[in-house]
Amino acid sequence: MFNEVNCGEKLDTLINKELKTETFPGIEILYAKGSEVLLHKTWGKMQSGNSSPLLLDTIFDIASLTKPVVTATLLLIMQEEGSLKLSDPVQFHLPEFAGRGKKRITLRHLLTHVSGLPAWKNLYESVKNPEEAHTRLMNIPLEYSPGEKMIYSCIGFLVLGEVIRKICGKDLSAVFYDKIAKPLKLRNSLFSPHKNRKNLNNVAPTAYCPIRNKVLHGMVHDENSFAFAEEGGNAGLFSTAKDLHRYTQMLLKEGELNDVRILTQESVLEMLKNQNPLALTPRGLGWEIKKPLSILNKTSLACSCGPNYPDDSCGHTGFTGTSLWFDPISKQIVIALSNRVNLSRENNLEAIKRFRIKLHGLLNLNNSSRRMKTLKPTSVVTHE
Repeated sequence: MFNEVNCGEKLDTLINKELKTETFPGIEILYAKGSEVLLHKTWGKMQSGNSSPLLLDTIFDIASLTKPVVTATLLLIMQEEGSLKLSDPVQFHLPEFAGRGKKRITLRHLLTHVSGLPAWKNLYESVKNPEEAHTRLMNIPLEYSPGEKMIYSCIGFLVLGEVIRKICGKDLSAVFYDKIAKPLKLRNSLFSPHKNRKNLNNVAPTAYCPIRNKVLHGMVHDENSFAFAEEGGNAGLFSTAKDLHRYTQMLLKEGELNDVRILTQESVLEMLKNQNPLALTPRGLGWEIKKPLSILNKTSLACSCGPNYPDDSCGHTGFTGTSLWFDPISKQIVIALSNRVNLSRENNLEAIKRFRIKLHGLLNLNNSSRRMKTLKPTSVVTHE
């Protein structure tokens, strides 16, 4: 239970434990009910070692949160504009998308991870430019027939990014800025900060990359996205908790924020509802959808928000250590941003999964009998 009496103490205890066990060097959490921010706070440091404290409004590489925030949202906008339909075969827009069984794959298949494409393939090794990466991407064979199985596929969203680029005739970053970031006033949401910002002091260093032989600071962590000029449909966006809160408010207000409409009500409803058959893992358009655990599967931790967050909530995670979950009914929003890969690419992966489950269970408004007191935004440095 999370209420005005014990909220701060329980959250501090939870996060300080994760800092000591090196789940992440620091974390920023924004918790809101609709537009009302109930908690916005940081713990820990910008990176491992003797570094400066993590401050509010730090810009993070949000990794796979790019999938719903950029790629899925843009495709729905473009459908409204008439430049595509989600029922379109991918080959209608990318004739070079070749291979056995691929004629049946639609944009909707890719958005819901049921295309039959594999989860991941190395597209960056020995690739000289984005054009070579594109050719390699287009020729990846299917592992399953379309609609047969839900496989969370970064490859599928890379294909969707190429569809957007082809139709719009612009880089993904430019389309995102024109159609989402500029109208929503997402002032700190961008691709490739190292190219577009002179000062990177408020950008969290992500991790050391042995392939690029440097610490990535404002450069995309995902290697496949890097092969696509740092603008893959699967990953590449950098953002802040405040910007993600504005974006999520737009969805909770049925596509409109501050008299600016990004999506129609119908598009938002379609985006946030389960698209997959009952036999397959539930997915919205770009989003993970939480459904009740079956009686035979009470201990399942498959959903990244855990079993205690409201059913029919929508969310997504990012490999770098980021997550966003929201409940369309209660309007509660949980944004947790960290650069956990700064400490380790793999060693703390299971730890952050367990942490997310505890965090969302703690912050679930539906389990609280008392209204949570609004906490002033603060930055807290925890010394290990």
